[in-house]
Amino acid sequence: MEELKRKIMEEGLVLSDQVLKVDAFLNHQIDPLLMSGIGRAFADLFREAGVTRVLTLESSGIAPAVMTALAL
Repeated sequence: MEELKRKIMEEGLVLSDQVLKVDAFLNHQIDPLLMSGIGRAFADLFREAGVTRVLTLESSGIAPAVMTALAL
């Protein structure tokens, strides 16, 4: 998703080889239009699979999971 890639390049901060800080649009602040686009993209991938629940393990996944569930 080009919009997500652009946002990461502009606002993401690499803290280590395993940590990308994206709290400017995902954790501490939410970009609702971006999250909605991500949700639509995930929903498009899984729409035909008969998904009835969307789960996430971490707080960083809550916004995209909610938007995915809404889109499904």
